[in-house]
Amino acid sequence: MNKLIMVLGAPNDDNGQLSPIAIDRLYRAFDLATCYCTAKIICTGGKGEHFNNTSKPHYYYAQEFLILKGIPKERFLKGIASTNTVQDFSMSKSFLEKYNPDLLVIITSEFHIERVKLIAEKIIPKIKKFYASVASSLTEEELKPLKEHEKNAVYFLKEHGIKY
Repeated sequence: MNKLIMVLGAPNDDNGQLSPIAIDRLYRAFDLATCYCTAKIICTGGKGEHFNNTSKPHYYYAQEFLILKGIPKERFLKGIASTNTVQDFSMSKSFLEKYNPDLLVIITSEFHIERVKLIAEKIIPKIKKFYASVASSLTEEELKPLKEHEKNAVYFLKEHGIKY
């Protein structure tokens, strides 16, 4: 079976240290990559003021984390230098359609999953998907603004549609 694991980006600091959100997602990616040992992996995330101010794209740090955990470099496909969730899918759409996986496993955080589903189903509707949401290691207080942001973003998408 031709499986593809897609890990959605999250913040890292100015030294390339991954945020707890990114690490939570990458541990799930590691678990799934271990279970599906022939699946290819694609990481998303470029550079942007609100999530990565380094000279390298976020996906570089995500791949390095997984390589240090023991995932072979050969399993990684070229990363997607996206700056937001819509770009995660719009920038990878033509590649995903060409690659045509039997199953695309999309990894993101629980608080982000509803928006990811809305966007992915709109942009890549024909690709069979499995959504792997990850519980956050953040405190409820730290999650509160993220959940509020997601609530507003989902409302906006439902009201205005997805532009890509």
